[in-house]
Amino acid sequence: MNWRGLFKHRGLGVNLLASACFLMLAIYGWGMTWVELGAYFLSFLVIMTCVIGTALLLAWLLRKFTAWRNANK
Repeated sequence: MNWRGLFKHRGLGVNLLASACFLMLAIYGWGMTWVELGAYFLSFLVIMTCVIGTALLLAWLLRKFTAWRNANK
């Protein structure tokens, strides 16, 4: 892995490093288990899938509605 390329634009590299440190702190410092961390991650994925799916559905409906409205003018 090219670390120089990852840290060239500091936003992504620093955010990934900070996230990894926070997760390790949750496990080591606060006594969270890997199972709990996995459960939180799974619930995060389910919620984000629902939010993104709803946004995609609404964007598709809006596109269809505007195409229908433009066709009926």
